Amino acid sequence: MDQVTAQKLMALYQRIGLALSEADTVIRTLPQPERHEHLTGLAETVMQIWNKLQLPVVRQYPELDPDREHFRKPADA
Repeated sequence: MDQVTAQKLMALYQRIGLALSEADTVIRTLPQPERHEHLTGLAETVMQIWNKLQLPVVRQYPELDPDREHFRKPADA
């Protein structure tokens, strides 16, 4: 995959992530056991998006990893 396409896909996946975050907020207002069922489904969806869609792009283009700064080790570590 070329880098321009990878960047476009990662931008789309970021928008999907924002929508899923909004869903999380609504789901957390549900009563149990409904909340548990929906949160489990949401978590599974997020993991599938990462594992099947984002991770292959990040492996090829590590600079597109949305969490690269969060997990980066300090230079003096």
